[in-house]
Amino acid sequence: MRKSAAIIVNPISGHGIALKKAREARRFLDKAGLDVALFSTEATGHGRTLALENAALVDVLISVGGDGTVNEVANGVMDAGQNNTPILIIPTGTANVVFRELGLPKDLRSQVKLAFDSSVRLLDMGRAGNRLFIMCAGAGFDAAIVDRISKIRTQSGITMRNYIIATVQNAFKYRFPMMRITVDGEVVDEDSTFTVIGNMPRYGGLFRLFEDASPDDGILDVCCFNGKSVWALGRYAWHTFRQNLGAFSGVEFYRGKEIKLEADERVLVQVDGDRGGELPMVFTLLPGAVSFCVEYPDSDREGRV
Repeated sequence: MRKSAAIIVNPISGHGIALKKAREARRFLDKAGLDVALFSTEATGHGRTLALENAALVDVLISVGGDGTVNEVANGVMDAGQNNTPILIIPTGTANVVFRELGLPKDLRSQVKLAFDSSVRLLDMGRAGNRLFIMCAGAGFDAAIVDRISKIRTQSGITMRNYIIATVQNAFKYRFPMMRITVDGEVVDEDSTFTVIGNMPRYGGLFRLFEDASPDDGILDVCCFNGKSVWALGRYAWHTFRQNLGAFSGVEFYRGKEIKLEADERVLVQVDGDRGGELPMVFTLLPGAVSFCVEYPDSDREGRV
């Protein structure tokens, strides 16, 4: 049984729902007898600093917010060298990809119970240049959308509507420069105009892009789209939604441990939905880098309260 926790909350996530849930979680943990502290992030990157400062001081870190908050907390744990301090996710974001991948319970009380008693799952982390990611990194069109959204981010947070508007605004302006993709030392593609490097099956919340991916399999998955128009992007999205993208022309899949992306023109990179720089960039994997609270397997639940 764990005895202490630090809650790290993004107060604008979910239009204020995150802060409300964080306070409720703190009350529950106080009653359960845990020594618990609550910290609110004040700017981008602050969650990473808070996790770094607290990872060695508590038995569990609780991330309350979206996938961006999870990414910051995980990075802070890595900075502290404390991958034995597990992270518990209470989701209030737009997509909540990591939460869904871990199959965590949907009600707050069940989520909070995992803070003081849970199984733990070690997940790989991807490295994009000097940034770490849990879900994915993208080069090309999606990074251009992330860049646009970052410029309009307000204190009220980001919604799915913001992503839709940014997608439409970029769709007819984007030039689709081509990239060279090298996987484990071999050039495999020189026609990709939009590349996603994944650590999990899900991409963007709505789509299962990598059916065979797993965040603890020790390998990165790569999807290269070769389309050069908004109409091609629409077809990709439709076939991905229908889960038959693999049979669609102009799409190639690869797997590897070191992925190098290069381009002759400026191509932006996004890392877990935040700006991550631009090409050229090398992507690698850190196996079993961070631990997360998950429910016990059914076979282990008997006798537990």
